[in-house]
Amino acid sequence: MPLSKHRLPALLAALLCLVAALTAAAPAARAAAPAPRALLVGQGNTGAWNDLASATGASPQGGSVYYSVRDGGFSGACGSGCQSDYASFLADRGKQIEVGVSWKDDPPGWNGDNATKQAASQRATADIAAGRYDGQFTALSSFIAAHPSATFLVRVDYEVSSAFFCAGGTDCAPYRNAFRHVVQTVRARSGAGGRVQFVYHPVRGEFDKLYPGDDTVDWVGVSVFNQDLCQPYRENGTTYWNGTQDTAARTCSGYYDDYVNGNVNALPHGYPVDLNILRMMWWAQQHRKPMLVAESGVQRMSDQLASDGTQPDADNAAFMQRLHTLVTYRGPLPNGVVDGAQTHFIGTGYDLSAVVRAVTYINIDWRYGFDGQTSPGAPVSVPFSSGWHVNSLISRYPQGRAAFCRMLSGDGFATTCRS
Repeated sequence: MPLSKHRLPALLAALLCLVAALTAAAPAARAAAPAPRALLVGQGNTGAWNDLASATGASPQGGSVYYSVRDGGFSGACGSGCQSDYASFLADRGKQIEVGVSWKDDPPGWNGDNATKQAASQRATADIAAGRYDGQFTALSSFIAAHPSATFLVRVDYEVSSAFFCAGGTDCAPYRNAFRHVVQTVRARSGAGGRVQFVYHPVRGEFDKLYPGDDTVDWVGVSVFNQDLCQPYRENGTTYWNGTQDTAARTCSGYYDDYVNGNVNALPHGYPVDLNILRMMWWAQQHRKPMLVAESGVQRMSDQLASDGTQPDADNAAFMQRLHTLVTYRGPLPNGVVDGAQTHFIGTGYDLSAVVRAVTYINIDWRYGFDGQTSPGAPVSVPFSSGWHVNSLISRYPQGRAAFCRMLSGDGFATTCRS
């Protein structure tokens, strides 16, 4: 029987009520779970990879190498051979390759005089922005294009600072322009599309000063060594800490704001991570950028070294546990200045546990230099008094390895330990 014009409005109203009831009863859609975190192995040679994989049974997602603008090729402390070999090892397996493009360590046109190094790096930064060294990126772009199954995280230099990248140490426009020019050049020449992403990796205290912009930065990088995790650093017979801190608890001292009797007070707090890094993680979160721990490694903590260069296992484990704390950090944030304005972080409810999405662990014996032992029989090259004179291969530390494996399994990494 056809509906009358009088019954139609009533029926429509009833249907609307039913839809509203069903909608209210339906469970809210869950936010998509973040992708697993990636583990990368540094740096520069397959020995680091083999040691970690053998000791843990983990299957890392990639590794890290270095690329010299001056040389126009893969190059590091070990020269070009181990860097390019490790890059090929990773690329042939379709892994993720973190490439540390650098000109600050050996600027084009630099004469080798350390007194002129900063100025030479500043000039090179301006020249790169102007396209004068475009030819030095040919090998990198060609390598990316030649390995379509691999993905790349390209750091446009690393641990960038105003001293080395800003004109006169103050005008940072040249670095921002250089970053943007490198991105445009490598993207155009490699044709890699989304397989190549670019990392802004500043020093921890100047993360907001040199930022090239949301439209050209894909990741924010950070270096994490002993003092960055409020751990001791031992060099020349002296133990160094991260500013003012509780050395017994190995925490860094800072303040956060909270309400006390209705008033906002600055409350002291012992932080497990460097204060600038925590502010940097919050800042990256505001910019909706994932963070890459682009370099992490255990430096020397004491003079108690065994004949193979290893230090007490408990110190290595303490570093690994604290690295886990950084990756999963929840808690108060330290007050400071960000983007030129004083912060006022109220309370303890900040959640940064989804900010870090990849970690590069440098698994080497530092006594042989910054790329580890790259050939059998190579001599120890780092002086005994140096804070880098320590063997940090994960295979040498049962407690450290166990803490590392707990981090992988408990913190949502794409790989876990199997041995």
